[in-house]
Amino acid sequence: MKMLIAPITAALWSVAALAGEPSKSPPHIEPKAEQHLKEMGAYLGGLKMFSFQVEEFFDVVQDEGQKLQFSNQRQVSAKRPDKIAGETLGDTTNSQFYYDGKTVTVVDKTHKTYAVEKVSGTIDAMIDELHERFGIDQPLSDFLFSDPYKALTEHVRSGTYVGLHHVGKVKCHHLAFQQKRLDWQIWIDAGEHPLPRKLLITFKRQAGEPQFTALLHRWDVNPTLADDAFQFEPPTDTRKVDFLQRHGEPEKKPTSK
Repeated sequence: MKMLIAPITAALWSVAALAGEPSKSPPHIEPKAEQHLKEMGAYLGGLKMFSFQVEEFFDVVQDEGQKLQFSNQRQVSAKRPDKIAGETLGDTTNSQFYYDGKTVTVVDKTHKTYAVEKVSGTIDAMIDELHERFGIDQPLSDFLFSDPYKALTEHVRSGTYVGLHHVGKVKCHHLAFQQKRLDWQIWIDAGEHPLPRKLLITFKRQAGEPQFTALLHRWDVNPTLADDAFQFEPPTDTRKVDFLQRHGEPEKKPTSK
């Protein structure tokens, strides 16, 4: 059986990036759903520094229709306006990502390679430039934009308030949204800080309607983050590669006869 992981993991789970063209007609979002999503967006956008961890699960549909589930663990730190660091370990990747306001560095720890590309500007500008130039998107980038509400609702056709439900022991406002290519749900902390606690995306245009679920926890909205936390110092056994070849297999050294 062939494991078809690459196509779905390449999408990197950004609601805005996966949705296609923006909706041409105004979305029909219930006032209560819009209120809580706006509050979350304003709170996240107003944070100067923050960090969180993610436990993600996603389906991969095989040719014969069977769904297989895989998972990864992520750690993300951000310092506005122009710094991000992230690390991912799991079934499909073992990687690191750094943005220091001047360059993006992507590290493939499995192959012991890293790639560097010059990019400057805010976090928003960096995410947009990587998407336009290379067709890649930072995982869960909707929450990293300076205006998360705008990023999340750009392609929305409808939105509803589902109710007060729990993510673990945390009571949350449960919202559901529909777009052309996907449906998504979000659970927002109903306590003092309206932080996203869970995101679920259903890819309704793909065979078998696979789903992606992210549990966002261990939020720190006032971390101590020095600038060197967003810079990569390559170990001696790590090889630099071209940015477009950052996920390629390492070159095989010729064997001596």
